[in-house]
Amino acid sequence: MESVQKAQQRLRQYPKLLIECSAPAAAYATCVLAKENVKRAECDREFQELRQCLQRAARSASSWDLFILYSCNIMQKMRMSSVFTHCILGLCIRLGLIAYGEVHDSLSVVQYTDIDYRVFTDAARHMLSGSSPYDRHTYRYTPLLAAILTPNLFLHPAWGKFLFCVVDICVALLIRCLVMAKGSGPRVATWCVMAWVYNPLAIVIATRGNADSISAMVVLVTLLLLEKQYFFLAGVMHGLAIHVRLYPIAFSLAMYLSVHKNRHTSLIKQAACSTYRNAVKQLLSDLQPTWNHVKLVLSCVVTFGSLTGVCYAAYGYCFLYESLLYHLSRRDIRHNFSVYFYLQYLGSDAPVALVQRILTFMPQLILLLCLSWSYGCRRDLPFCFLSQSIVMVAYNPVLTSQYFVWFLSLVPPSLPWLSLSCRQAVAILALWLAAQLAWLLPAYWLEFRGQDTFLYVWLQGIAFFCANVAILTRFIRAYKPLESDKLK
Repeated sequence: MESVQKAQQRLRQYPKLLIECSAPAAAYATCVLAKENVKRAECDREFQELRQCLQRAARSASSWDLFILYSCNIMQKMRMSSVFTHCILGLCIRLGLIAYGEVHDSLSVVQYTDIDYRVFTDAARHMLSGSSPYDRHTYRYTPLLAAILTPNLFLHPAWGKFLFCVVDICVALLIRCLVMAKGSGPRVATWCVMAWVYNPLAIVIATRGNADSISAMVVLVTLLLLEKQYFFLAGVMHGLAIHVRLYPIAFSLAMYLSVHKNRHTSLIKQAACSTYRNAVKQLLSDLQPTWNHVKLVLSCVVTFGSLTGVCYAAYGYCFLYESLLYHLSRRDIRHNFSVYFYLQYLGSDAPVALVQRILTFMPQLILLLCLSWSYGCRRDLPFCFLSQSIVMVAYNPVLTSQYFVWFLSLVPPSLPWLSLSCRQAVAILALWLAAQLAWLLPAYWLEFRGQDTFLYVWLQGIAFFCANVAILTRFIRAYKPLESDKLK
């Protein structure tokens, strides 16, 4: 007969197999947990029945179930380590990949370093010499990015990669702060940190020299400040986020709606509890500005306007077009994940008609507005940002791997409120990765073998679009915000 401690550990260790043996498990648990000290043979009969049932369930379980169970047990042990340990380990992994990338680039024709990182370095070189960073063709970012990467030229060429990796770890710490600020316990927060620190896609994107982790960090800081109700500082960070990358502007309406102190539930809940007319009245009431709204909007506009004005004074219209206006009308006839890729490729010699621009942009705009109105309260704001980011990525006329950081950094803060089993989460991840791999095969034949696979690339792009839409739909169905005292 096992001790009470070992019996309790056994009952916690095999939750998947216990589903098949709920009746004997309940009887055994009732017996061994009824008293602090159980006599040697007091619960032997219940234990033998449970053990036989577990053995039968283990024999009948598929290899997939056992793999999921083993993976969950490994993660259960890993999460007990401190967040600091995970962050240090994650940083070491990233630094190791930076070193590998330096060696790989010197030996292989196919470079590990992202081409954009070369562009950043060239722009920093122009800035350091006193000229404009926009003298470097295809540099279409804020001058602030080129400025912080000038150490690439006099310190070490991998300075920028190291900086992006440090920012990546800061994203993990911000995720922990945000999850705990919303009422989750340290155990759940550690899970969320691990989901980002050990995310292979985030690791590769940062170590290749992509700067999107900076915008992800600023967006998370904005979310944390809104959760703490520091509206002035949240507006400042939101203005900075829009200046660095244009996409956070889509979060503005949801942020504005979340400021209203009486808006504790989403519009969906309000509509379910009242008539449509009352829900519309409530929405119009939420749009009425308060002093907190004024602080948020004014600080955002002033910050964005000041940064844009200073950069415009330094580099003129070239800055305005390359860093802002270009992204509103961007076309890319090279193969990418976008569902609009083949349309742009076939019509590359003709100007884009106004009707085509409207039809391309309207579905995205409608979805963004609906999501803002549906989840525009402070409790739902991380999930609102996540769902809107998925929409922007999936419906974007140009879609490359670096854009995935936009929503991948927002998945961990939403995890505690997504009612997904371990198996469902793995299935969603497998679907998303399989859709990417299916696209990469014809893209490889097009890029490196020179084969005409444009049509197949486009068809796989459609499949990837459908996968993203299906995942977003599953997330919306699984989203169940809980009370803070239940998330420990």
